[in-house]
Amino acid sequence: MSAKLYNSAPFPLYDTDGDLASAAKAYFYNAGTSTPLTVYQDSSLTTPHTYPIIASANGVLAPIYIPYVDYRVRILNSSGALIFEADGIANPAPVDPNGSLPTTQLYQTGHTTWRLSGGPLDGFVRMNGLTIGSASSGATERANNDTQDLFTYLWNNLTDSIAPVSGGRGASAAADWAANKPIVVPSMQGRLPVGVDDMGGAAANVVQVSTTCSATNGSANITVTSAAGLGRGMFVLISGVAAGTITAISGTTVTLSTPYAGSTGGGKALRASYFSDAQGAGVAGGSQSFQQTTAELAAHNHGVTDPGHFHAYDVGGTGGGGAASGTNVLGTQNTQSKVTGITINNNGSGLPAPLIQPSRLVTFYIHL
Repeated sequence: MSAKLYNSAPFPLYDTDGDLASAAKAYFYNAGTSTPLTVYQDSSLTTPHTYPIIASANGVLAPIYIPYVDYRVRILNSSGALIFEADGIANPAPVDPNGSLPTTQLYQTGHTTWRLSGGPLDGFVRMNGLTIGSASSGATERANNDTQDLFTYLWNNLTDSIAPVSGGRGASAAADWAANKPIVVPSMQGRLPVGVDDMGGAAANVVQVSTTCSATNGSANITVTSAAGLGRGMFVLISGVAAGTITAISGTTVTLSTPYAGSTGGGKALRASYFSDAQGAGVAGGSQSFQQTTAELAAHNHGVTDPGHFHAYDVGGTGGGGAASGTNVLGTQNTQSKVTGITINNNGSGLPAPLIQPSRLVTFYIHL
């Protein structure tokens, strides 16, 4: 059936005064318009009704089949006065259990999902860092010809550093598939998904820092316009080219792990992130824990109060004449005030601190 029966009971129509609406008139329109909608006397939609559709003497309308579109209805009494009106009535086609859904309503190759279990899932493979390939490929996650679409998707969308092909990449995905080479499915083991920083638009600078710098070929030290947000261990790209990681920051001077290999000059675009490229889909980054260095501690001091002290001692003298002579105490003096030479011992063991946010463990899958 390609239409829906209107008033299928059928119920009689009543006028506004509660009487049966004998010879009431029905009109149907496309939703939101005054354009008459063609409705039919039969479910095969071969015989259209003519307007107005007039109810019987007992107020019952003949069968009206409405095509699967949203519609508007107006019911008038025999004199043309409005009894009822409704617009925007949804009339969707039912899902055909034996039919097929549009591709926009289906998982497509490369779509990902997760479940609170770890076993295989029909139509998907786990994102566990193992390989997929043809039935003759020896792939470790799935060796089956139904993986060809995903093999091609990974080959075309990710670099070999993210989705390596066994034996190295050839001329094309089709060539490597025909050669029975397996390809690695990127691992989501112990990882969370994070949006790339630009995602088709301007950089958001949420998981990266953007600034400009001056750099000299062969020198590991560069000068940045602003060091705000930069941190040790960040990957650096200068004018889009990888330039190592940050090992130290002093003011606006940044030290890289390797000497800069590009051309000398200023005003160069610099991007830094704990991902090797925060704008590259599929790139992994982050760590489970972090061990601070002294330079990464907030500037602070340790207050010590040492007022100094002294020791009292007697000052003696020698007496003469009289019946007795000897040593007499002439007075008391203090030693010179001195500090004690107190030192402050180091504390702490330098163990890594955890960085993991509250999480729940799941298995990630990617559609074939």
